[in-house]
Amino acid sequence: MRVGILTHYDVNNQGAQLQLYAMCKVLESLGHTPIVLTYKKNYDFNPELELRNQITISSIPYIIKNYLLSKGFFLTLHNVKKWCINKRFRKSRYKFESYCYANIDAAIVGADEVFSLELGANMMMYGHCVNTDNMIAYAPSMGQTDINRIKKFHCVELIKSGLSKFISLSARDENTRKTIKTLVDIDAKIVCDPVLLYKFPIASYSTPVRIPKRDYIVVYSYDARFVDKEEVMAIKQYAYDNNLLTVSPGTYHGWCDINIACDALQWLKYIYNAKMVITDTFHGTIASVIMGRPMALYYSKEINSIKMLDLIDRLGLIDRTMSNVSYDEICRVMSHPVDWTSLNKKLSDFRKDSLNYLVAALNKVK
Repeated sequence: MRVGILTHYDVNNQGAQLQLYAMCKVLESLGHTPIVLTYKKNYDFNPELELRNQITISSIPYIIKNYLLSKGFFLTLHNVKKWCINKRFRKSRYKFESYCYANIDAAIVGADEVFSLELGANMMMYGHCVNTDNMIAYAPSMGQTDINRIKKFHCVELIKSGLSKFISLSARDENTRKTIKTLVDIDAKIVCDPVLLYKFPIASYSTPVRIPKRDYIVVYSYDARFVDKEEVMAIKQYAYDNNLLTVSPGTYHGWCDINIACDALQWLKYIYNAKMVITDTFHGTIASVIMGRPMALYYSKEINSIKMLDLIDRLGLIDRTMSNVSYDEICRVMSHPVDWTSLNKKLSDFRKDSLNYLVAALNKVK
């Protein structure tokens, strides 16, 4: 079958790119043809961010003010390079068609925060106007959106009427599952993110990367985070004491020894070859797990606590979390090894259960 994928396909970060790649690979392994469905994202609730995320000529003043002048030349250059790399990565690997005209047998919504109302309401994510009656939700997330926010933005009927027509509903986290239950009284199944679902044969990829000659820590966080002076000094001191370089692939942190603009598969290779990972992101955590790297995890209570806590709890990684990004906390977490036997068992069971859901959902397509 030709199966459309509705997700944040053009977001300029490694996790978004990797989950799309993984979903396409899983569908291909099941004998289907994946089609990435294009759309214009809605930013009505935060219009300024359209200038940052939908790169056009009108974005230039915003980029100059908020990146070049505010964050500096090198961060801006890094993000421009990454945007170009990710664009080439997508163009070389995927087939694209518009969601409202695509010749498809079914459409999968997910993964990522496709049900979130942080920026605006995207009707196609809830199944409206997509050119198929066979809508499937695979690991969508509401992000920090809950039923109160949905009511605040008067989107109850929009979301409810759309989700009620899906032939299969799942969720990536407990908050999303509960919200779906409240809206349409359906018990959505919790399934794993596509990056966890797909078994990346990373060691066999011929993707060119320049691995540092010295052992290194991967620091993965968005460029607006890990900027506090005490946090920076803690990470740098730990690296110095353990004779490790600090390497930031995929994002820019001027205080790191090496910053690398790279595509999603190259990003995985840098993590695969690292001695350890320090991250405060959802996909940074997942990448550490699937690449078998020891990790020290931190989550922001304001930004990503819901999905991070759900993932940490589901994979049994609570002992890998730091209460704050300090030297003592990094040492504490890294002083004991990851229980890979237990973790890989949880991952294997989660993958099997999630793949069974996806296969069953696709088998419902008429």
